[in-house]
Amino acid sequence: MKRDISVVATLLLSTLTAPTLADHATPEEIEVTGIQPTTRLTLDTEPGELPLVDTSALLKRVPGANVNSNGPVTGIAQYRGLFGDRVSIHIDHAPALTGGPNAMDAPLTYTPPLLLKSLVVIRGIAPVSAAQESLGGHMTASLDRGEFGDDEDFDVSGSLSSRFNGVSDGSSSALKSTLANNQHKLSALFSHDEGDDTRVGDDDEIGGSQYRRGRYDLSYGWRNDNSSIEIYTGELDTRDTGTPALPMDINYIDGDTVGTNVSTTLGEVILSGHLSYNHVDHKMDNYSQRTAPDSLARYRINNATAHNTAWSLQARWPVASGYLSVGTDGNETVHTATITNPNSALFEVANFNDAERDTYGVFTEWEGEIGEWHVQTGARVNRVKMDSESVGASGMMGMMAMNADMLASAFNNGDRDEDFTYLDLALNLSRPLTDSTTLNLGLGRKNRAPSYQERYLWLPLAATGGLADGRNYIGNLDLDEETAHEVTVGIDWQTGKAWATPQLFYRRIDDYIQGVPSDNATANMLSTMMSGDTALMFDNVDAKMYGADMGYGYMISATLRLEGNLSYVRGKRRDEDDNLYRVAPLNNRLSLIYEQRALMLALESVLYASQNKVSDFNQEEKTAGYGILNLSGSYRLTPQLILSGGVENLFDNRYEDHLAGYNRNGDSDIGLGERLPGAGRNIYLAATLHW
Repeated sequence: MKRDISVVATLLLSTLTAPTLADHATPEEIEVTGIQPTTRLTLDTEPGELPLVDTSALLKRVPGANVNSNGPVTGIAQYRGLFGDRVSIHIDHAPALTGGPNAMDAPLTYTPPLLLKSLVVIRGIAPVSAAQESLGGHMTASLDRGEFGDDEDFDVSGSLSSRFNGVSDGSSSALKSTLANNQHKLSALFSHDEGDDTRVGDDDEIGGSQYRRGRYDLSYGWRNDNSSIEIYTGELDTRDTGTPALPMDINYIDGDTVGTNVSTTLGEVILSGHLSYNHVDHKMDNYSQRTAPDSLARYRINNATAHNTAWSLQARWPVASGYLSVGTDGNETVHTATITNPNSALFEVANFNDAERDTYGVFTEWEGEIGEWHVQTGARVNRVKMDSESVGASGMMGMMAMNADMLASAFNNGDRDEDFTYLDLALNLSRPLTDSTTLNLGLGRKNRAPSYQERYLWLPLAATGGLADGRNYIGNLDLDEETAHEVTVGIDWQTGKAWATPQLFYRRIDDYIQGVPSDNATANMLSTMMSGDTALMFDNVDAKMYGADMGYGYMISATLRLEGNLSYVRGKRRDEDDNLYRVAPLNNRLSLIYEQRALMLALESVLYASQNKVSDFNQEEKTAGYGILNLSGSYRLTPQLILSGGVENLFDNRYEDHLAGYNRNGDSDIGLGERLPGAGRNIYLAATLHW
């Protein structure tokens, strides 16, 4: 049984997307099912009205979520303090693939905002059916490939969107077109984003923050009364894009995808499945888009490739007062990265050599009613197989060559072939307490095996999945999997005019993987030669995270409302007196929104507290609190044409986002080693034409 809390869904709309949309536009939907134990926040964006280049920026409007920023289109999803590989992200039902070792093509990069149909964030403990490894939560992004028609006649539908961002002299455009009837659907998607360096307060620019990205997609869908199939292929083409918080910039990222989604009904059994293949070619360097190293010997090019094959199969049928699901899924991934020097044909480092990480899972899950309780519970067994080919380096001189050879020999003689098998459990409960209040409870045990960087980074480098702390890391072949035990408790409360959805959570993580001071003398000597600092080594420690978040609002009148979301998380080590790295401070968004007929106007405040709880091991710097104001509006000029615009950071405040990285680009008004500031005043205009 589901209880549709229509008021909450309506009022939470701007918590996630305000102040960019009005009800006269194609509305965004936020599905909040009151007695469903797992809350799903769905963002269906109206293209062109959002002043976003990076889809991950939408997460700042979700309670508990945020984004780590290393560049203009490299946002790394964060949820309740966890980020990177700990947060499971699917794109069109498939696990996302990143090509490089520093997350320059973070998962949500592959879904430009103008092509996005929906971004679904599972709030709280993700069900075991959602993903293989969801220790830090789960999100699903889907491209807008159109809809089937209502009858046998074919119709053409689509949209053309265009947007200008003043803060980077950037432009975005997108074309979506669908030819469909009630049985067949053919769609084509295209988008292009391009911009110069981002301006910040005091008339400064962030050097190396330019971007250029295209996305292309074709798909065909077929359905009848019992079955459906969709076949799609797409390409991401990113060129000459800066990543000022990382040691290199993007020359290109070519990502190719092909996949299919199928479903059919056999009696009472619903069968669904997915099969996809992804391939990424990625080239980066440290000299073409920033100040070149002072020595020709320090020029570097990194060519990285990755590919994966992913599949899933699930059956669902009625059992007792609910539904039972059983399924299996797999994801086989290989990464390779080779570092060269354009000035020396002899220099070559096999950074990663066919680093293989394969995950296979089986799960069962039941969801239904037991008395007044809605219950969702399940178990999953995952098996992760990891291996790597031998590595090595050539063309180094003197002590560097000797140390590199010693590290390569130790790695090649080590136990690179390793299996991890673990059990995930999830229990989500909810029940109505009153007509206006629903209680939500969650218990979970989740696991994550080490990433390929954490195990196979044999040379001390900053190839760390986008950590962006400026330190060199070395991997660890002896890592254990992370195991998290989590509890959540919250309520969904709404009256005729007010609403709130607070949740408290506590997460205890055993064998949490993070960098600790390396005791490998060889790695430390080599790291000091390259950067001046000793290395950090990935190791298992113990950690805990706790906090609270909520969406809330109040209807002042029929045309005026307040909406907001509040998030707080605290991350600490349990085995040492230290804090976890890159955790967002207390923050709040509050919007005052006016809507009447074709017009929408909004005033939004964004407030972040100071962050003093920083990681000593990562040499993390504290940040001051800040506040900015945003204005926006939209107007439906005709039933098909929407005009919108606004001003972000109205007073052009200079501020630092704690989740931004530290500048490593010398061609910048920002000093080397300084935290990258937030964008200055941004005047944006947009138009969207539907047909």
